[in-house]
Amino acid sequence: MIPSPYTPGAAPSVLAGRREQVEAAEADLAVVATYARFQGRVRVDIGSRGVGKTSLLKTVRESAAHAGLVTAWVTARADESLVASLVHALAAELDRIGVDVARRTPWRERLERLGLELGVGPAKAGVELDVTPSAEGRAGRRAASAAFGDLLSTAALEARARGSAGICLLVDEIQAAPRADLRTLAYAWQELQNAVPEPPAVLFAAGLPNTPDVLTAAVTFSERFGFRTLERLGATDAAEALEVPAAQHDVTWSPELLGEVVALAQGYPYFLQLYGDALWRRARPVAGSRLGPELLGAAHVDVEHELATMFRARWAKASPGERRLLEAMAALGDDAVRRGDVAARLGVGTNDLSVPRRSLLDKGLIEVAARGMLRFTVPGFAAFVRDESGEGRS
Repeated sequence: MIPSPYTPGAAPSVLAGRREQVEAAEADLAVVATYARFQGRVRVDIGSRGVGKTSLLKTVRESAAHAGLVTAWVTARADESLVASLVHALAAELDRIGVDVARRTPWRERLERLGLELGVGPAKAGVELDVTPSAEGRAGRRAASAAFGDLLSTAALEARARGSAGICLLVDEIQAAPRADLRTLAYAWQELQNAVPEPPAVLFAAGLPNTPDVLTAAVTFSERFGFRTLERLGATDAAEALEVPAAQHDVTWSPELLGEVVALAQGYPYFLQLYGDALWRRARPVAGSRLGPELLGAAHVDVEHELATMFRARWAKASPGERRLLEAMAALGDDAVRRGDVAARLGVGTNDLSVPRRSLLDKGLIEVAARGMLRFTVPGFAAFVRDESGEGRS
């Protein structure tokens, strides 16, 4: 049996439908690599879970490495300092090109300065330091961002001197980072635009749809961030995501099965991988095989089991008040619903939805589809909510 080329929950073997985003990122990387320029605008891809943000960011990382940049990847967490994580990741990657951050005096001095400026003691061995910003007021923030910016600038210039093209920082789940760390990173990046010499560096990030609100709350100049929304895939791109991985193993899809799965997945990349994997495991194909519609019934049962588990986990995250909002949305249909209609169904004013709405947005259970419009982030969740509330039972 050929192993399944579909990877639900992990980066796909074929990143379909994101060529425009990849090419835009590669253009920024080329400027850094070719002209040793600093990219002051931070590109942030936003979207609901399962649309391929992390997969896109991984592709950008591969492109950055191919362009000769030192790459440092961090997945932000609420309980960890983003700045500290970036320092650790960058130090580890610099070590790969022969920059011993732990032992070289200039680097140790910068790490100690960074620790002191951020309100903690001098750095210990290596880069084991806590850089949670604790300095109060504007002056403290300036000192923190200046120290961090100086470290980034030095890293970029030294990487270039060692034969690399510069540095590329990548932050996944950026909306989860502590607000103080977002301020330090944002101010440092802003100040680096005026650095002399210009550091060859670029920063990419990915986050949930609430990321613009999170960053706007952290800093006053969110226009420095270029937000791009990742939408669900169109039918052609969805078909590519299914057909190409199979074709790489000399396996084809029947047009009937392909059309049905594309329709069922509704352009949601995670669902495409889930259906592809379920069908592959049911078919157990060999080279020259063809996946046909007779497989769909059994595979659909497998997928429904997986989705039920995922939906129950999402439902468990919601408080009683949030569940009432979800139930009102689900009762209005599977597509985007008007915020006013949700409020009317609950018998409250639209302002009364603000707190549960914000919490559900932050949890990634719903998203803003358009002005005044809300929708579930995952296809099929509305039906699950109706079943849970009794609305879907006959």
